[in-house]
Order: sequence, then C-alpha cells, then structure tokens
Amino acid sequence: MATYASTVAIYNIQYKGFVEKNNVSYYFPNFSRWALRFPFRFNRFVKNLQPDVVIVHGLIFPWQVVMLRMQLGQAVKILAQHHAERPFWDVLRIFFQRWADRHIDAYLFASQDLASDWLAKQQIRNASKVKEVMTASSSFYPMDKKIARQVTRATGKHVFLWVGNLNENKDPETMVRAFTRFAHRHEGASLYMIYQSVELLRQLKKILSESSTGHRVFLVGKVENDELLHWYNSADFIVSSSHYESAGIAVCEALSCGCIPILTNIPSFRMMTQRGAMGVLFEPGDEDGLVSALARGVTLNRAEEVEKVLQRFNEALSCDAIARRIMQIIQEET
Repeated sequence: MATYASTVAIYNIQYKGFVEKNNVSYYFPNFSRWALRFPFRFNRFVKNLQPDVVIVHGLIFPWQVVMLRMQLGQAVKILAQHHAERPFWDVLRIFFQRWADRHIDAYLFASQDLASDWLAKQQIRNASKVKEVMTASSSFYPMDKKIARQVTRATGKHVFLWVGNLNENKDPETMVRAFTRFAHRHEGASLYMIYQSVELLRQLKKILSESSTGHRVFLVGKVENDELLHWYNSADFIVSSSHYESAGIAVCEALSCGCIPILTNIPSFRMMTQRGAMGVLFEPGDEDGLVSALARGVTLNRAEEVEKVLQRFNEALSCDAIARRIMQIIQEET
C-alpha cells in the first residue's frame, strides 16, 4: 500500500511505541482492553492522524465502528475487511452490526460469495458495498524444483502437498482416503502433509495402516515458515480439502511458487482460481470427486498450468495486486 498512498498501521498489543519501516508508520498505542470497549481515546488517536480512509480489520467490532464514525465524521471513508467471521446470531450484536453497516462505506471480502450469509441475514444490507479483494498475500517465489527437493527429500513423479490443521474443517480424512485410492493407479504419486494441530492424527494413521498404498502418504508434521518455500517448490500440486476458508493463505503461498491447485469448490478458492480456470475443483467432503480431481490433475499440461497459476497470482493475489485493488475501491468510494 505504501507504494500508492501514505500508510499508517495501528496495532494494539502489549507494547507502546512507534516504528517506521518500508515507508509505513507503525503505531503501538497499547490502550487497555477497557479503553477499547469504549474507544473514545483510541478514536481520538486515529482522528489526530488525519486519515482519509480507515480500514478496520475484522467484522467483530460493530460498536467500535459506530463510535469511530461519530468521532471521525462523514468525510473519512471506513472500509471493513472480513477475516473469517460469521454473521452474529445474538440480538444485541445483530443490532449493533446493522447500525454499524450504515457507517461502513465498503466491505472487503476475499470472495463476494463469502458475504452471502451476511447479506441474507441483513447484517450487510447493500450487496454493492461488498468488494472482492484477497485478504493476504505471499512473500514466497518459484525456485528450481531439483534444488528444493534436495532440501525436503520429496520424491515422486506426481508430488502433492497438503498444508493445514488436522481438524474436521480441513477434512484430512477425506484427503487421505481419496489419495490412497488414487495411488493404486498412479504408482509415481506421493502426498506430503504438513500440519500443526493433531486432532485427527490417530484417525489418519489408522487409515494409512489399513491401506496398501498408505506408505505413499508422508505425515511431515510441523515445519518452520521459512522451510515452506522449499516445500511449495518441491510440489507439483497443492491440494486442499477444506470445507470453509476466509482466504486460504497456504494455497496462496503455494500458488506464488507455481503449484497447480486441486481444491474444494468453496468461495475463496473459486476466486483464487478464477472460477476454476486453472487446476481442478471438487465438492467438499466428496471422496469420489477428489479421486477424480487428482486423476484429472495429473493429465493437465503442467507447463501451461504453472504459467496460468503464476499469472493469476501476479494479477490478483500478489501484494502489489492487492494494493492496487484496494486503491481502486477507495477511488470508487471517493
């Protein structure tokens, strides 16, 4: 953003100070939790910075947004960025969200489809306020696969990578069951699974122990963030079996390295793949569909798909692309 506008970031953490880095001014005011519930001082702090536009991260602060508008006045544009929040269900917060909606100029969603529940519940009343822009990007980049695989030791004619927590939403059980079936007909295929939480690890190990192709699935576990660069560049395909994602950061990181996507047909992934224009989409929880998607994936022209993936990343998912899109939205609102 700093390339296109004077940019200030405010983080209220347990630290008070100021830092300027890469032309961005970072403020750490360290207001108490009580002060943020009734944010008169915080809003005055924001107002003193004389902003033209304020981007509020998260749709869980309706009361604070109402107060912010009252103190900033009507000239300042307020944008609210969605970060996986679901619509409120309790009467009080629904009331405040609908009140806040009157004072929000635009909503930033990774996919317009993600706003459908908010619109259906009238917690966002005007669909034209919903703007599509990726939530976050990736600092990773393509590198030589041979070099990457020397680091990760990944092997196989078709290398698939799955990154996520081992929970029901990420649905690793469907992933593993489908892959072990797929591997029966594709001897050169291997799946590497990177994860931090281990809720379903015992179930996965049981599935693998009962399959004759279970040895083709490698439960890597947790890796440091810097190491992911080599993992993404070791893989031919990035696979996700998620039922819901507000964005899909791991997938975005994989795309920045040229991984071909095989993803569930959910709003954020439809946006990232340009409605399935690259890779393969399948329905969440559909084991047969995932087997078919994996089989179709290995028939794609890899060079062409990688080119499409990197072009899509540069045009819509890169830091510069996101900044340009946000600036476009701001210009539309002013």
